[in-house]
Amino acid sequence: MSHPNYIKPGIPIYHHREGKGANRIRFLPWRDSVDFIRRIWIHRELGACLKRNWQESCPICEETNRLLEEGRGYRALSKQGLLLGKKPRMLAQIIDRNNEELGVQVWDVSGSDIEIALITLSVHKNSGLIVPWTDPEYGCDLVYDYDHMAENPMPENLRRSWQSKLNVDLYEKAMSDLDDDVILKPTYEELAFLYTQKVKTDSY
Repeated sequence: MSHPNYIKPGIPIYHHREGKGANRIRFLPWRDSVDFIRRIWIHRELGACLKRNWQESCPICEETNRLLEEGRGYRALSKQGLLLGKKPRMLAQIIDRNNEELGVQVWDVSGSDIEIALITLSVHKNSGLIVPWTDPEYGCDLVYDYDHMAENPMPENLRRSWQSKLNVDLYEKAMSDLDDDVILKPTYEELAFLYTQKVKTDSY
C-alpha cells in the first residue's frame, strides 16, 4: 500500500485489519488542539489543497473556478477529477491496542460519515457526558470492523470499548513521540505540475 501523498514521508500509517472487531485503537490528543481528529482537504491523488488547508492560492481550485466560469458543471468537474473536487480526510494519532509496540501511528480515513459516527459515539446516551477518548486512565478505545472486499472499504460498525487504561510508560512515550506536523504541504508549482501531468495522462 502506497504512502498517502498528503502525509509526510516516514510518518507511520495505521493499516486496517481485516475482520469483525479486528481493529482496536486509542486516540491521542494533538499537542496544539483539544481535538483528537484533524480534518484535511485533498485533491485526491494530487495532494493536499492549498486553499482549504492553508488559505493560499491553489492551482487546482483556480482551474476549477475558470472552468465553472466557462459554463462547465461542478458535478461533471468533480467526476472528471476526483481531482478538481476537494475531498475531506480525517487524521488522528493513535496507538494500536493490538500491537502497542509499534508506537504512535496516523489513522487516516475518509471524511464525513466517520466523523458523524464518532460524534455520536462521543456522548454517553444515558448521562449525556462526553467520552474522554484520549484520557490514559479513563478513556475508551475505538473498535471497528473492516472488509477490504467491500465496494467502498472503510471502517464499519464503530463502537466504544469499556474504559481501558493505557500503560503509563507507553502513554508518556507516545506523547513524547507525537508529531503535530504530519501533513505534507505541496508548493503551488508542484500541484500545478501534477495536475498538468494528470490531464495529459487521462486526456481530459
